[in-house]
Amino acid sequence: MRKVIRPFGAIILALYAVATAAAVPVSVSYVEGSVQVQSGGTWKNLDFGDSFDSAQTVRLGAKAILELSVRGGATVVISSAGNYVVDTLLRPRQESSALANVAGKLERLAQSGARQESSVAGVRGSSVDASSLMWAGAGVEAEAAFEAARKAAQEGRLAEAWTGYMEARELYDEAADAAGAARSAWHASLAALAQGSGGKALAALRSARADDAGALRGQYVLALATLNARFGNPSEAKALLDAALARAWFDDPTMLADAQALAKALAP
Repeated sequence: MRKVIRPFGAIILALYAVATAAAVPVSVSYVEGSVQVQSGGTWKNLDFGDSFDSAQTVRLGAKAILELSVRGGATVVISSAGNYVVDTLLRPRQESSALANVAGKLERLAQSGARQESSVAGVRGSSVDASSLMWAGAGVEAEAAFEAARKAAQEGRLAEAWTGYMEARELYDEAADAAGAARSAWHASLAALAQGSGGKALAALRSARADDAGALRGQYVLALATLNARFGNPSEAKALLDAALARAWFDDPTMLADAQALAKALAP
């Protein structure tokens, strides 16, 4: 398998800027779950905006996500439980051409798709305004939140779009609408990638189930596997792809070929 080193747009690493031996300041741009930094002899919980030195060690719990911003505009994301000296995360990493290929396609999809109006998976209630309804149920509120997020994405307000899609996902959950939740999570991931946040994109996809994504499930699981592989969870990525391949979720020939190639590249 040919190996390449390729940056994932703005969401991976501008490693040339941080690959020196000298420690550099880093700051937390996104965090989810149990994430701590070692300070002296103690561990301190990390929160949004916290800054520390890249020579320090971070500790991630199960299912945690940490996205760090580095001087020069680079970001690094880690999503696998364990202890890491941040300097080691800033070093150039080799990856398979299969992973680079799918990651590139995902980035292009996010850049083109986040701002486009989408009717995939049946966007319903496109003109609903929940604020005008005195007794709006969770389902109606979810549709209104989704529509507001979609409008924000179209207008380039991607951070607001991500927040809105994630709010919609929660409301769909309250309404026991798993398909709506998965649809919202998918669009949230595109908004996050388009604004350069791999951590937010991964968090969005993890917040729902690919099984519930209907016609989107092939794209959904391929995107989730790609981000898992990129951010430190290749075994989880391989398991996702193997399960989806066994269930024949990839009905597009090109997508199927990409999934097969990526699964092969991730094999131990």
